[in-house]
Amino acid sequence: ANMFLFIIYYIAHNPEVKKKMLEEIDSIFQGDKMRPITKDDYYSLKYCEAIVKEVARILPVIHICARCIDKPDEIAGYQWPADTPFLINIKAIHNNEDYWEEPNKFNPDRWMDENFEPKKNSFIMFGGGLRLCPGNKLTMIELVCLIALLFR
Repeated sequence: ANMFLFIIYYIAHNPEVKKKMLEEIDSIFQGDKMRPITKDDYYSLKYCEAIVKEVARILPVIHICARCIDKPDEIAGYQWPADTPFLINIKAIHNNEDYWEEPNKFNPDRWMDENFEPKKNSFIMFGGGLRLCPGNKLTMIELVCLIALLFR
């Protein structure tokens, strides 16, 4: 729910993004406001998905997550004993100039380039590795489809 509110906020404050999004929705649904959204429609809503990813990058729902290492390890040139807790600052990673061009600019177009792939561990919308959110695909489907339903 919070993410959807953030999405509406960023769409409302970026008229050029809203225009592109509406053009995409109109090209898919052709003005039919009652037709259910199909799987093919979902896969065609690329710009809507880009909006979701960009909002999650700029303003993640969870800003910090905690992890604990189970065995001694070297991280960032330091030796850490087992059971050392770490806080991962997701917001800082998502807005780091080393990983993102113009990190403070809301720009869903960055996700539209076919060859674009965020640097490893620089976009952790749903966590990663063994702790990847099991609902990540369902969440993306829900958010993209809610955008289409609301704005068509």
